[in-house]
Amino acid sequence: MKKMLILFAAFTLTAGAAFAQTPAAKPAQGRAQRGQMANKTPEQRAEARAANLSKSLGLSAEQTAKVRQLNLAQAKEMDAVRAKNVENRQKAKAARDRHDAQLKSILTADQYAKYEQQRTERMANRKGGRMKARG
Repeated sequence: MKKMLILFAAFTLTAGAAFAQTPAAKPAQGRAQRGQMANKTPEQRAEARAANLSKSLGLSAEQTAKVRQLNLAQAKEMDAVRAKNVENRQKAKAARDRHDAQLKSILTADQYAKYEQQRTERMANRKGGRMKARG
């Protein structure tokens, strides 16, 4: 009986240690490819996507040409949208900076410090709420 108990304890400890080891994490294939695609021109992205579809779907030469043109149009459109988003973010940041400067001129140093602290706490709560919703 004593041997059986010792054997069971040894097995439990060994099994626990074996399950605690995790396999090496592989990088996400999709993320790596997206990162590489972002560094290419719209023409290069369209060509790569068309070649990929042609290979995986067995497209004819005519279909591949049409898909390439469609992908090129979409790639150019998406570049324009991304550029506009960057521009809009910069405009929003400039507006926030102007607002903060004007607010700072209205408030006393203590009031502004308290405002900054409240804003920092609010941002931390927002980020914490997102993390809880995801996790």
